[in-house]
Amino acid sequence: MDYAEVAVDAPVSPGRTFSYHIPSRMTLEPGQLVWVPFGRRTLQGIVMELSESPQVPETRDVLDAVEPSPVVDHHHLALGRWMSSYYLCPLFASLALMLPPGFESRVRSRISARVHQDSKEKQAPERLRPQSLEALEQLAGKPSLEEKQFLDLLGRSGERELTKLVDLGLVERRVDIPRPRISPRYDCYLRLAGTPDAGAVEELSGRQRMLAEAVSTEYGGFPVTLANKTFGQGTGQSLVNRGVAALDWVRHESPNTATETGPEEEPLFLTPEQDDALERITDLLHHLESTPRSILLHGVTGSGKTEVYLRAIKKVVDRGDQAIFLVPEISLTPQTLARVNSRFPGRVAVLHSGLTERQKFDRWWEIRDGVYDVVVGPRSCLFAPVPRLGMVVIDEEHEWTYKQVESQPFYHTRTAALELSKLTGAVVVMGSATPDVETYHQALNGHHRLLEMPRRIPGPGSPGGSRLAQVEVCDMREELKEGNRSIFSRSLAAAMEERISLGQQTILFLNRRGSAPFVQCRDCGYVAVCRSCSVSLTYHSLNSRLLCHRCNRRTRFPRRCPQCEGEHIRQMGIGTQRVVDAVLERFPGASVERWDADANRTGSGPEEIMQRFSSGQTQVLVGTQLVAKGLDVPNVTLVGVILADVGLFLPDFRAGERNFGLLCQVAGRAGRGVHPGRVVIQTYRPDHYAIAAAAGQDYGLLYQQEINYRRQMGNPPFNQLVHMVWQDTNQGACQRAAVETAREFRRQVDNQGLSSIQVIGPAPGIPSRLRGRHRWHLLLRGRDLHRFMEGVNPGPGCIVDVDPVHVL
Repeated sequence: MDYAEVAVDAPVSPGRTFSYHIPSRMTLEPGQLVWVPFGRRTLQGIVMELSESPQVPETRDVLDAVEPSPVVDHHHLALGRWMSSYYLCPLFASLALMLPPGFESRVRSRISARVHQDSKEKQAPERLRPQSLEALEQLAGKPSLEEKQFLDLLGRSGERELTKLVDLGLVERRVDIPRPRISPRYDCYLRLAGTPDAGAVEELSGRQRMLAEAVSTEYGGFPVTLANKTFGQGTGQSLVNRGVAALDWVRHESPNTATETGPEEEPLFLTPEQDDALERITDLLHHLESTPRSILLHGVTGSGKTEVYLRAIKKVVDRGDQAIFLVPEISLTPQTLARVNSRFPGRVAVLHSGLTERQKFDRWWEIRDGVYDVVVGPRSCLFAPVPRLGMVVIDEEHEWTYKQVESQPFYHTRTAALELSKLTGAVVVMGSATPDVETYHQALNGHHRLLEMPRRIPGPGSPGGSRLAQVEVCDMREELKEGNRSIFSRSLAAAMEERISLGQQTILFLNRRGSAPFVQCRDCGYVAVCRSCSVSLTYHSLNSRLLCHRCNRRTRFPRRCPQCEGEHIRQMGIGTQRVVDAVLERFPGASVERWDADANRTGSGPEEIMQRFSSGQTQVLVGTQLVAKGLDVPNVTLVGVILADVGLFLPDFRAGERNFGLLCQVAGRAGRGVHPGRVVIQTYRPDHYAIAAAAGQDYGLLYQQEINYRRQMGNPPFNQLVHMVWQDTNQGACQRAAVETAREFRRQVDNQGLSSIQVIGPAPGIPSRLRGRHRWHLLLRGRDLHRFMEGVNPGPGCIVDVDPVHVL
């Protein structure tokens, strides 16, 4: 095979590869990472396949291989192809998820002047821009500049102007191919080379003989660094030169961060429902031809889903295969990690963003070598190079954090896992107390096997833990009418006082950070808004600052109104910090702690917060959605939802479902031990179907309401969605691009008579400006949208999100 089809790290159409000639000195395989010329640039690429003939008459040579062996196996190559096609992104972007940490990089180009300052205009056949002449002047006084620096000097259209200068011979571009940021580390050991020649041994000096004896006593080899330190530099190499010893290189292993385990658990007896779920999962594991190979485990909070996961994983491990255990957020599940480590001590690898690059790199290669039986982590762990994948567990499968929203590809972990299951035959187990409405609908229609666990497991020593917590809904409108202006209803305040006196613990949930969502002038109505984003600034009382929760811009709290010079500036609304202050004000002796994104950044880490709460040091834990998941503290008997209406009326068809899920999850934290639990939900809309369903922990009611609404509106699961967002610093350009694309889509709908496809919008995004860039968005709703979008170019600056989880 003389040619390679390469996925290049460039913004090209989905699935596209380019043909390159393989030099005779080089041997390549599919899955290798290589450097290739691409236009005037040198880029990374991944070899997809080898072929006898290229796609085009003339080809260029592959420049070099980044790593001598393939870094992406054939299953992940196929998964990358599918993701590129489905999520409409370049092929390299989807495959980059599967590369070893630190391997993805770009060449470093430097620009140097080729002519003297006084002769450059004579050689130029056409007059240069003043800005280009100025850039050349600055370059002339330096040996070279990085390409990015020189482009900044050239200003607007810098790429085009640089190309012109290179063609004119005024500047020269030099490319340096970098090594990977991280490469494997090896430890070198000395070992005896079989039976050495007697004459060679006799000729050894005293130090050499002593080292040879030391090497003979070390079964695993004698470290070269220790040999040099103890017996002198070069002594070990002299033994190698004489044939007495040989060098053995072993890849260095960094300490595994997942070795800490929780307390050893007593063997648990499964309930009949757990036993039935495990039996059906086991049956699917043993029958490789059975389809579908995906299971939805719908169990209420406290029904023992994690125990079923762990028993199923053990079945997989016992037969010689491996498992991936996905969690929505690694910092939220310290107890889950402890349980996994306790069941599989020393055989669990954890991958997450909190590790150093070196730790992630070493762990990646060890996983590829099959060192670990279980890999635990958030969504990116799905692409770990597990060689013998037998099962993927997706805990809390309904969580939107399983969707990648920061950069291409905008994949959903659940969808990608189901495709990986088709390629490998692995079983996918999705678990949730409040499944995604689309997943549940698919399960009811036979696309997944549905297993129900509707009852809690009895608590130790008492049947109290077998009951769901008792839920009370407090209408805050009535509280106001009766003169209660506190953020706590009378019922919640009395329940908190009782729990504190009994030594029991409380969780207070409010999905808003800070002290007040916005500040307002009472004289003229002015509201402090971020200069870069069209959102209000949130007041944080700890440092008396206003903070934008979108771009992190900070500013001082104004003492006078910037608009009318008035002094009546007030903080409006409540956030988690305000709740903490209110608890301390009402219960001065209570031990209160806050757990939200701000606390994680500026104070203790999630493990320390969790440890203090689990041990009982913290009596009241106040937090955002972080406290709603993964907490299993038997002494928590009260959960208070400060304001259940947050996010309930966002212009997003999933707002009710998302609110219901959060309320059910946080309510499930109460009453998991000996004492029964109680939940107080404070709301101004007690009649809303999502709140009523959450109060009754009635997923069936929520599902029926949601599925009826979605059937009427044609939303998923009855149709597919594609969300397109344009962003630009120029508002007019942003709007024009969105309007023109919408016009083209509507023309296409009319010409083809596609009544099943709707073009919704365009309209300003929510927020309409983010980090200084204006936003316009457009929604496509219908079936077979991939084919419909073929040939339409939305232009630069457009984000195309297939199956979005947010449509704002």
